[in-house]
Amino acid sequence: MTAETGKPNANKKTMCLIFLSWQQDSTRPLIVAANRDEFFARPTLAAHFWHDQPEILGGRDQEYGGSWLAIQRNGRFAAVTNLREVPAEGERSRGQLVQDFLLSQQDSAAFLAELEPEKNDYRPFNLAVCDGHTLAYSNNIAAGFKTLERGQYVLGNIALTQQNPKTQLAQRDLAKLSGSTYSREALFSMLMDDTITTQSEDDFDRVLSTRFVRSPEYGTRSSCVVFQHRDGRQEFWERNYGNEQRPLATHYFSLSEGGEIIAEAITKEDG
Repeated sequence: MTAETGKPNANKKTMCLIFLSWQQDSTRPLIVAANRDEFFARPTLAAHFWHDQPEILGGRDQEYGGSWLAIQRNGRFAAVTNLREVPAEGERSRGQLVQDFLLSQQDSAAFLAELEPEKNDYRPFNLAVCDGHTLAYSNNIAAGFKTLERGQYVLGNIALTQQNPKTQLAQRDLAKLSGSTYSREALFSMLMDDTITTQSEDDFDRVLSTRFVRSPEYGTRSSCVVFQHRDGRQEFWERNYGNEQRPLATHYFSLSEGGEIIAEAITKEDG
């Protein structure tokens, strides 16, 4: 927010916080929990199977056509976050990377290797991709990419190798979960945390330092939980929020090993 107006400064916006549990649970190799933060005026479609790419399930940015987090019927996963305080030199939308990986036939490492010479063409990004066998990570502020070992990861708006109070608190909370405690509701509850993690006197810095961002014009627009089961099934939940984080609806999808829809539901909220 600016001192004069108390309104969000577009140059200081953040985008998403992603929790990743990889090969930590005996029945669910990949568990994801994520918040998407964005201006409420930005046109967005809630989670759905895309009409032009029906193999993809996820929310969609209507401004550029990409996504912040989505899955493929065949078990591929991809998600991006913005990098704060990094000059936006590239012009291509980072959300396009999610779609490109999901439609690719390449494994995680091969995709990121091919992306390497083109990374700076995109707006600043953190990118996590999983082909069902390998979880890998890249950004465009450093050369190279890495495949991630078994563990728990928090992807914020800084490089994965860096930490700040917001990601440190998130990492501690994620570390408390294991086995049956990786429940859908436990993960959604974790995403709702609104602890301020900065000593800054700047109002908007304080707003952005929380995991669940609350402000009139900009904030957490959706929370998502994804379970990828060892038998090939996938479950996908997305909760949507309106201005001032009014709960709007929860979208649920359950997919078979072959990508067929087992169950689908939309629950409208009273908020």
